[in-house]
Amino acid sequence: MGAILLLEQDTKAPDSVTPSNTPVRQPLHENRDVRQFVKFCLVGASSTAVNFLTLNILYHVCRLDLVPSLTIAFVLSVINGFFFNRRWTFREARSVAAHEQGAKFLLVNIVGWSLNTAIVVLVIAHFKSGGHGFWGDSEHFKRIVKAIVLGQAKNQHFGFWLVNGAVACATAVVVFWNYFANRHWTFKHDGQASAAAGHRDG
Repeated sequence: MGAILLLEQDTKAPDSVTPSNTPVRQPLHENRDVRQFVKFCLVGASSTAVNFLTLNILYHVCRLDLVPSLTIAFVLSVINGFFFNRRWTFREARSVAAHEQGAKFLLVNIVGWSLNTAIVVLVIAHFKSGGHGFWGDSEHFKRIVKAIVLGQAKNQHFGFWLVNGAVACATAVVVFWNYFANRHWTFKHDGQASAAAGHRDG
């Protein structure tokens, strides 16, 4: 009888043993990329606040043209973003010279500004052109786009909610471009690749 019990224990033992090579899942809040993205979003939120506040003061209060208002607001938000992303979000990349990162950051945000301005103008033109389909009345749509881009829309001031809604749509798109371009180019440093390789080897 004792031999039978001993045999049963021996056969059950492997089930209770955890293989030593079983990977341990890292908690989500300890994941470096997740933490970095959260930091980027927080910095982005402050930059968005700067962008919206500046835009509304320049366009709705000072009555500056839409494209210059968008540009100045975007530039100020970019300066805010560069400062905090360099010092906090991607601080491990501060070993790279600031002027080098600044040049890359500028190029990334020129693309971001182009996307931002284009989306805002297209969304506003879409809602103001009437008609059917995405472009509305195509001829009216083209006239609105041309007037905004060339600064000829002085006699047509677009409403608060339309402008801010268009900027919100643009921000939702541009944030992803900015994050991935800055994460993998502007603030990339040599240690990232070696650390990732070491983690995989481990």
